[in-house]
Amino acid sequence: MWLILAGRGWGKTRTGAQDIAHYALTNPDTLSAVVAPTFGDLRRVCFGGPSGLRAIIPDECYEVSRGRKSYSETTAEIRLANGSKIIGYAAIEPDRLRGPQFHRAWCDEVAAWRYPEAFDQLMFGLRLGKNPQCLITTTPKPNKIIKDLVSRDDVYVTSGNTFENEANLADSALAMLKEKYEGTAL
Repeated sequence: MWLILAGRGWGKTRTGAQDIAHYALTNPDTLSAVVAPTFGDLRRVCFGGPSGLRAIIPDECYEVSRGRKSYSETTAEIRLANGSKIIGYAAIEPDRLRGPQFHRAWCDEVAAWRYPEAFDQLMFGLRLGKNPQCLITTTPKPNKIIKDLVSRDDVYVTSGNTFENEANLADSALAMLKEKYEGTAL
């Protein structure tokens, strides 16, 4: 597992989307999961946001069905031309992760998940292929799930702060953040 603990604007969503998209596009007929705190977060950030999957997957890589590229907002599923699928889940419904299985997973904002058992259910389903892997992107928060992940030997931790990505952020947002959080890690 790779855990990215970093401040707002660092590029966590972009990293998660790039990782899952690259994996699915270069490994035909695979199943990848994307799990966000809520369905709204899944649709607005992970799939539809400016750094999300739909913004980075080229149109020609989608499976074409009935003349349209295969993305279903209702089921939060992307079907790629190579047979791979990227399927979205909301951590607010942990039981939805019972049964499905995956080659790879991206967990977004785990520190904000209301039900930590969603992570456990996902891990039980991360069992396809020779080397199933999980990327976790989250803003730091010292809750139990984050503390447990950081303490594990099989989790690689990358940390960062907002200002490491300031070249890609609006000056007004940076000024507000500097004023609000001066002297703290973002």
